[in-house]
Amino acid sequence: MEERPIHDLLVAAMNERWATINVHNEQIQTILTALIREGLQAGEFHAEDADDATRGVITAFLPFFHPILVEQRVQEGEDMAAAARAQIRFIMRALDKSDGRSANVDPTSNGA
Repeated sequence: MEERPIHDLLVAAMNERWATINVHNEQIQTILTALIREGLQAGEFHAEDADDATRGVITAFLPFFHPILVEQRVQEGEDMAAAARAQIRFIMRALDKSDGRSANVDPTSNGA
């Protein structure tokens, strides 16, 4: 947001679905799916389907990915770092094992 020309370029790229943005989004999806599958295999996550879980995570993070949504939240004075930490906690609880325990994750630690 502080570099307006770059922000405007990102908005155009997202809105016009430039190939570069599409590749970037596919890479994010691939990485998240691999992480979720790894968590499922290790018994750390519980989900019916890794691909569905990935789509859910991406949807949950959309307000932090899309430049227009980021701009809106910053203009409203939202603490984006605190909001991101809260969203990470929410996602980790959603992916948590089905035994009812809550994910105890500090996304600011090196182990996150």
